[in-house]
Amino acid sequence: MRRQSLLLLLVLLAAAKPATAESLDGRLGITAKAGALVPLKDDFVSSTTHSNPGVAAGGGIIFGLGRNFAGEIDVTHVPGLDVEISGAKAYEARLTDVSLGVQYRFLPAEHLVPYVGGGVDFITGELKHVSGADYDLEWTEGGHVNLGFDYFLTPGIAFTGEARGIFPFDGDVTGPNGKVGTYRPMAFVGTLGFRLMLPAHVFRDTNKF
Repeated sequence: MRRQSLLLLLVLLAAAKPATAESLDGRLGITAKAGALVPLKDDFVSSTTHSNPGVAAGGGIIFGLGRNFAGEIDVTHVPGLDVEISGAKAYEARLTDVSLGVQYRFLPAEHLVPYVGGGVDFITGELKHVSGADYDLEWTEGGHVNLGFDYFLTPGIAFTGEARGIFPFDGDVTGPNGKVGTYRPMAFVGTLGFRLMLPAHVFRDTNKF
C-alpha cells in the first residue's frame, strides 16, 4: 500500500502543468543528490595504480542571481574509491570536493530548464592502505565544468540531473613522516537528485533591516 501511494504521488507530481515552473531569480534552494565518480586519470595516486569508479553523494545551496544566472555552493563526498596495484586492491581513497560555481540557465520559466556552468573546486581526502596505514590527501584546487537540467514537478520541487568534469592540480599525499607522493583527482561525476526551492519572498522577508 505504501508503494502504491508513493507511486501515485510521483505520477501526480509529474503531471503538474508546465506553467508551475518559475525562474530562480531571487530564490534560495537546497539540493540533495547521489551518483557516481569516475576517475579520468587512471593513475590516481602513482603511475602503478588503477582507480575504480565510486559512489558519490552530497548537495548544496543555489541562489538565483537574475533571470538566467544562478550561483551555487556544492559539496560532493566519495566515501570509498578502490585503488589497485597489479589488479589487487591496495588502497581505499575518500574524497571531498567543495565547489563554488555559476550556472547559465536556459528557458528559466519553463518546466524543463537546461543549464551549463563552471567554477572552482577545493578537494581533500584520506587514503587507507590495506595494511591499515593511513595517509592524508592534502587540499588541492582546480576547476570544473558542468551541464545539467532541472525538471520542475512543482514551483518548489525540481528533479535534477548533472554531469560534471573536475580538473584539479596535483595534491600532496602525506604520512606520519611527511610527503610520500602526489595525487590528482581528475574525474567525471554524474548525479541525480532533487532541489527544494524557497519562494523569493521568504528570502527577502528575512533581510528587512
